[in-house]
Amino acid sequence: MADVPSNKTPDAAIPPGALAPWLRWSLLSVFWLLVSAFFALQVSTVGLLPWSAAITLALLDWGPWIAFGPLVLWFARRLPIGPKTWRWSLPAHLVACIAVVALMELSMSAFSLRKDILVPPPDRPHETAPARPGPPWVRDRARFAWMRILDRARVAVPVYWMLVAAAHALAHQRRSLERERRALQAEAGLTEARLAALQAQLNPHFLFNTLNTIAHFVYADPAAAEETISALSELLRSALNAQQRREVALAEEVGFVKRYCEIQKARFADRLEVRFEISPDTLGAAVPSLLLLPLVENAIIHGVAPGPAPGTVFIRARRRGARLAIEVADTGGAGGPAAGKAGVGLAFREGVGLANTRARLAALYGERHAFVLERAAEGGVSARIEIPLDPPTS
Repeated sequence: MADVPSNKTPDAAIPPGALAPWLRWSLLSVFWLLVSAFFALQVSTVGLLPWSAAITLALLDWGPWIAFGPLVLWFARRLPIGPKTWRWSLPAHLVACIAVVALMELSMSAFSLRKDILVPPPDRPHETAPARPGPPWVRDRARFAWMRILDRARVAVPVYWMLVAAAHALAHQRRSLERERRALQAEAGLTEARLAALQAQLNPHFLFNTLNTIAHFVYADPAAAEETISALSELLRSALNAQQRREVALAEEVGFVKRYCEIQKARFADRLEVRFEISPDTLGAAVPSLLLLPLVENAIIHGVAPGPAPGTVFIRARRRGARLAIEVADTGGAGGPAAGKAGVGLAFREGVGLANTRARLAALYGERHAFVLERAAEGGVSARIEIPLDPPTS
């Protein structure tokens, strides 16, 4: 296997169309100023207050959201309310909502122009409040503060939850756009990977070697020649069918690889052995089409073929919780575990086959996959893949 391990995965792309933080804050500030002007215009139009007093009153109600709005949106993104998180995120938002209301009222209380001064409550001398303990100024201040907080909450609480809902809606839209972008990238990368896989496996060099093998068998072993021709025909047919689908069942992918290995075994005779260790409960799992072929070809051509001794390629698949674990390993050029004792490093350059495989997995599964190249216990190189265990969708 002539590929270098590269455990780095591509960085997550910044969502297209995302605004800079300062621009988002500027747009939100303009929005709250427009809301303030709208409410002030309503109050002044009906003659309740002059324009200067109305705009001041509106800014006292809506102006604090210029500072608190981005904080609420940030907190909503950090602490989303979902089916798995609502038990602790919902109480946290309730506490945050109360804190925002209190902080907004506290910050605005520093201004001398207050709503209760602009619109004082009507005097009701005929109503007598029941006597309460404590000095009158303490009772009046506490009652005043409580009334101010309730008046502030009347508007601030709905606005807080509307901002939380807006943050969730934007996050959902961003995830949808990201999934759509990833799907488009996967489709484009899949087409390129299919063409690269076909070029790598079914190029003139491969066909030339296969036809030479068939020509050798025509007189020496006609039955073997016939079997090789049949295997090559099935391989070509399977490759063309696989181009039409993004995912196939693991059983179909394994069958395709077996036909490829039949041709290679005819070419290398007793120098090549292939062992399939596929767990039966994984045969229905979905895998990207032509996923195993580049890995198996690298194991045969670069892991077994260069050495004089016989070699073995192991193809394994098993469940690991809710994930499908696949491994393609070889014994190396020396034909056994002793090959790995000379050093554990893999001084290879990642070729086209594994590079395309890595790109396809990243596009299809993002951070939900793993692709690792390392020294195999058998002495050669091991390529391990983990993907979500799902049935085929196509």
